[in-house]
Amino acid sequence: MARGSTTRKERHSGDPKSSIKAPAKKAGGGGKYTMGKVGDEDGGTFIDRGDPNFVPEEKRIDPEDGSAYTYDQLAAFYKGKFSKQAIAEYWEYTCTPTKRAKAKAKAKVKAKDQSSFGPTVAESVKAQPKTKGKWVPKDSVKSPPKRLTPEDLEGNGPLAKEVAAVIPYFPYKKLDKFYDIQGLMKYPKLFDAVCTAMAKRYRKMGVTKIAAFEARGFLFATVSIKLGVPFVLLRKDGKLPNSMSSAPYTKEYEGVESICIQNGAIVEGDKVLLIDDLIATGGTLCAGIELVKALKAEVIECGCLIQLKELNGAEKCLKAGAKSVWGFITDDLLTTKAELPSDYKDDGKP
Repeated sequence: MARGSTTRKERHSGDPKSSIKAPAKKAGGGGKYTMGKVGDEDGGTFIDRGDPNFVPEEKRIDPEDGSAYTYDQLAAFYKGKFSKQAIAEYWEYTCTPTKRAKAKAKAKVKAKDQSSFGPTVAESVKAQPKTKGKWVPKDSVKSPPKRLTPEDLEGNGPLAKEVAAVIPYFPYKKLDKFYDIQGLMKYPKLFDAVCTAMAKRYRKMGVTKIAAFEARGFLFATVSIKLGVPFVLLRKDGKLPNSMSSAPYTKEYEGVESICIQNGAIVEGDKVLLIDDLIATGGTLCAGIELVKALKAEVIECGCLIQLKELNGAEKCLKAGAKSVWGFITDDLLTTKAELPSDYKDDGKP
């Protein structure tokens, strides 16, 4: 894009010892990527931040200097020089995603290295006679990540229904319906889409910590990675050093248990998301709520993949002090019965 002045402040680093240096600009700016004369446009910047596929941390390469920036960094630099729409289109259609650029460079180096040793792997495979291949599951075939719609972010939305179809229930632990999220784990792209939907939901809530319950709650560590906030382990009593424990609570199935948290993991003023795979009677979540309150922090929400509405766990969590309770899927969508072998038996332990 064209620059407006012949002198400008270096936007990468003012430190002469820095290893980050931008290529020199053409005199007067402009060139191949010029989008108009400076002064022709005014205003700020625009991009649809409500789009579920917009990732603020994503970096793209500006072809003007070959360096990578987030959209906000790029927009701040060009603000006032070009229209909102022009900047958004420049980001979308001209700037190159960093991953693609790295992959292209890597491929060139690899091709150069292999050229002196004969044909490449791709050429060798191409030379082989075609044979009838065996069927592979659809999810195992390389494909782009699932693009989410605003409806996918809602509980019991299109994505939730897709997930519910792969979560069967078993007669287990003396329950007629024990929901097995192992079914979802067979489809990594689908599970990643769920974690992305959760991250989109909580990005706007100002969450500072995510606390998850042993053991299946730990599967959602991906949400904290997407949000860039610390992940706190809530483990069974006696499993963490330097910890404090909750009061005993009755488990969903049978028996009494306590949970513990490491001292200092949550501090006064934290806005905490409690996350687990399922909310049933709410006993485990309520124990977590009491721990967070004891540390002078607040529970912004109790978020779960599955909510069993008839057991009224949500109401108990709200009464205990959670600001809200959210389930991505309610049990009325979970209608897939597991196919059991003839010798199946309920061998679940408390």
